[in-house]
Amino acid sequence: MHDRDQQHARGAARPSPPTPAELLGRRIAALRCDAGLSQEKVFLAADIPRATYQRIEMGRADVRYSHLLRIAAVLHCHARDLLP
Repeated sequence: MHDRDQQHARGAARPSPPTPAELLGRRIAALRCDAGLSQEKVFLAADIPRATYQRIEMGRADVRYSHLLRIAAVLHCHARDLLP
């Protein structure tokens, strides 16, 4: 293997940093767990479709501001507290 190939192979092994959406999802999931709430309780109380809420926590959704406000209300925090 050439040096260039070895460098490429080493670089490919490193995981990419999380996206902002993934960081947001992790933050929401952590706050939800700290509050002792299930995903179901949050999405029902926030009046957000189940699939949308699940995509938010997985970091696979562009989150509407209105959803952030409703999630924050359920988690008893400010919307800015959800941001990474």
